[in-house]
Amino acid sequence: MNLKLSIRCGVPVVFFLAACYTAHPLEAPLPQPATRIVAQVTDSGTVAMANAIGPGAQEVEAVVSTADSNTWNLSLVRVDHRGGFSVMWNKELVPFPRYALTGVTEKRFDRRKSWLAGGLVVAGAFAAAKLFHALGADENKDPGPIGQTTRIPSGGGF
Repeated sequence: MNLKLSIRCGVPVVFFLAACYTAHPLEAPLPQPATRIVAQVTDSGTVAMANAIGPGAQEVEAVVSTADSNTWNLSLVRVDHRGGFSVMWNKELVPFPRYALTGVTEKRFDRRKSWLAGGLVVAGAFAAAKLFHALGADENKDPGPIGQTTRIPSGGGF
């Protein structure tokens, strides 16, 4: 499969996976524990958190462990850095000073969109199977002879 075809097939899959989540502004000044958030890292936060999450962090995705007015303890899922690369985390707990984060949104799983995306994937697979069958791509056009089997005596020698 060439690169252009891979990209052409992969882009819709990314949109389907992204359709499973929606972003909403936080409803309270302090997020509840177990809330999944996405937040921008401020410039001063990038400097303050460089030793903990790496230099040049721009955005974090995390699950809130605890939060008060001064510090948010986050179980990190992903950190996006300047330069366009992301580092996946395994929900390691990292304390963030509140001034280090801005533009905080809650990331929620959307069941309706997920069912719709799943239904479209199943319908696409079904349509592709029907198309391959209609084109005859699933038929063996040259059955040819069946190969001979080799029997090895039970003693293991020839």
